[in-house]
Amino acid sequence: MNYFQRQSEDTINKLMQSGIELFSKQGYSRTSIDQIVKHAGYSKGAFYAHFSNKEEFLLKLIKEGIDFYFEDLKEALTQKECDLLNKFKEHSMRLVNEAHEKGSSPMLLQGCMISNELPQIKERLILQMEEWRSFLTHFIQRMKDEGIIGSSLDARTLATAGMALFNGFTLQHFVDNRIQIHDMLSVFIELFQIQEPNKKD
Repeated sequence: MNYFQRQSEDTINKLMQSGIELFSKQGYSRTSIDQIVKHAGYSKGAFYAHFSNKEEFLLKLIKEGIDFYFEDLKEALTQKECDLLNKFKEHSMRLVNEAHEKGSSPMLLQGCMISNELPQIKERLILQMEEWRSFLTHFIQRMKDEGIIGSSLDARTLATAGMALFNGFTLQHFVDNRIQIHDMLSVFIELFQIQEPNKKD
């Protein structure tokens, strides 16, 4: 990566962090591009060099904040010798921690809340969620095929329920941080009826 690429990436990261902080405090609708660039220490030109509008900016915040999870699971599926259960647990906990710490969970909530007012956001969110659901369905089916998941529910239903759990815990934690988002994993295990290797008959 050359100097200009590094500088461009640094600008994007600072703008995104600024957007997360301001959207989380003020909400999407009450935050302007002017405020985002001022908070980040840039001009509007720096914003428009990387994003066409505020909607695209929000969608990038959501996508970047959660995509890594599915990239990790995709990599796990390509490995010949792979403990799918431990990979699923490990990457799910990473998603819970990073999505919360980096602010992508609140951004997803913001996107959902304004989606009926902004058709572009709604359309892109539908496509993004379906992409996540489709991949999670594939991963869950692999675990069902290997006898790790004992639930009689089909893989797509479990994927949808898993995403609902993630969003539900995130929403509750966002409102009341006494709700522990880490408790989600034990609910996943019960819902999926996961068979631990040393517990199999």
